[in-house]
Order: sequence, then structure tokens, then C-alpha cells
Amino acid sequence: MSDAGPDLTVLVVTHGRTELALRTLRSARQAAAGLDVQWLVIDSGSTDGTPDAIEREHPEIQVVRCENVGFARANNRGLELATGRYVLLLNPDVEIADGTFGELLTMLDQRPEVGIASVIQQGSDAELQYSIRRYPSARSSIGEALALPWRGWREEERAPSRYNLEGSADWLCGAFLIARAETVVDVGGLDERFFLYSEETDWCYRARTAGWEIRHLPQMTVTHHTTPSTRPDLVAQLSWAKLLFARKHYRRGASGAIRAALATRHLLRMLAFSTRSQARERLAAERHALAVVAGVAPPPFR
Repeated sequence: MSDAGPDLTVLVVTHGRTELALRTLRSARQAAAGLDVQWLVIDSGSTDGTPDAIEREHPEIQVVRCENVGFARANNRGLELATGRYVLLLNPDVEIADGTFGELLTMLDQRPEVGIASVIQQGSDAELQYSIRRYPSARSSIGEALALPWRGWREEERAPSRYNLEGSADWLCGAFLIARAETVVDVGGLDERFFLYSEETDWCYRARTAGWEIRHLPQMTVTHHTTPSTRPDLVAQLSWAKLLFARKHYRRGASGAIRAALATRHLLRMLAFSTRSQARERLAAERHALAVVAGVAPPPFR
């Protein structure tokens, strides 16, 4: 990365779902009008022809093929090639709903203390997604386990008015995450031990520890086409990644409390879903996640 490079590197890691990835790139290219942009796609083991389709429609995009090495490692391969003043980690299921990259970069140029930022994120139904987050804690973990709605008892910032204002955050959801080149050089890439999930929590934590500001900027709105997964491996991976983050950054007592809260969460949901005949997949997912958190089953991805 260099000050003499392009304005922005847009980095997309793909893994199947060809048409959605193409929609992401079309939308991003429209939002990048007038900028000097480096386009990178790291295809992580697609088997449906996704990288070929991208090359046919967008021959100017550099496509790198690799095995399914995990989201963090695939992004790091892109970061090694990035030359922009800023680098945008963009999920392959995100479309720009409002605003432009030019407007966003202008805001960031005026805020040299900001190392990592994100924007308003909404779902396919235009419902606000709670992308502003607090660091994991025993309190928020038990609050989520018991489904407590109160502020401070959950990682998510749930006040809609908060998303219309610029402000600091502990960490921001990684579907759309833009970082200053100097920040990437300072703190390094994503920790590849996080095969999937919590890699952005860790990245923001390390950036803030190094003195950079993490900032929510409402100048853009993006649509994140995602739905909660009930796949046992993904449900278990989400909790294991939270536990990995806690073990990495917190003392043993705090990480132990988070582990206990995560186990409580999955146990309570197992009890709830055990009475529903149509919830076998959810029951299996919670059972597998509990086994991983308890240490009696290995994490799904490493």
C-alpha cells in the first residue's frame, strides 16, 4: 500500500453464489464512479464457476483463485496485493443502497485519526442491522443468553437513532469494513486463527489498542443480503470464534465467564427447541455448539 497508489482498493472474497457476487461488484462499481480503484477478488474454493463468471463480466478485476482457506486468510491474500490509500473489505452479498465511495473517502480524509470505519447496514427487507457493537463481555454474553433487551446487556447497539449519527464504536460488523492503509501496515492483517467470524472484532480491537479510532459513518447505506444460519457447523463456529477472541485478549477469569455464558445460551436453547417437533435442525445446531464450547468437540473450522 502506498500514498502514490489508487484512492481505494475494493477487496471481495467469494465462495460460490455467483449471481449475488456479480450484483455486489456491479453495485460497487457504480458507487466508485470518479475514483481510481483497484479491484481484487479472492475466490476461496468456489465450485460453481464464480471466478470465471466474474472474469467474463469484469475483465478489469484481478481474480485470484485459492482453496477454501477461510475468510480471514483469503482477505489477507488480498491485503498483500492492495495498493490503495484505503482498502474496503466488502462481503460478496452486499449492495450499495445510498451514497458513494467518493463521499466516504472525503469524510475519512478529514478524519486522519480514524483507522477503520463502516456505514449503515440494512437487510434485504430494509430493516436496520445492528452493526455497531461493544466488545464481548461476560455481562453481554449472559444478557444474550437470557435474551435481555437492556442496553449494556448485549453486544449490539439497538437504538436506531444511534445509526443516523457519526460516532465511535468498539467494533463494527465486517460485511462492509474500510481501513486506512496506514492502519493495515500498523496492526497487520486479519488473524487467520479466526477461520470465520470474530475476525473483524479482533481487527478493530487491535487497531484501537494501537491508537486508531473505530468510527461509524452514516454517509452511506448498504444492503446486506444475509439470513441467520441454522447449520450446526456455523452456529458452533460463531460461539467458538467468540471464545477464541476472549482467550486471546482477556484474562482467564473473564474468558471463563464468557465461556460459561455461551454454554448457558446453547443449553437454554436446546431446552426450548427440544419441545418443538419442527425444530430438529436448530436443536442439532445448539447441541453441537454446546459441545464445542464445552471442549468435548473440536471447532468446525480451523
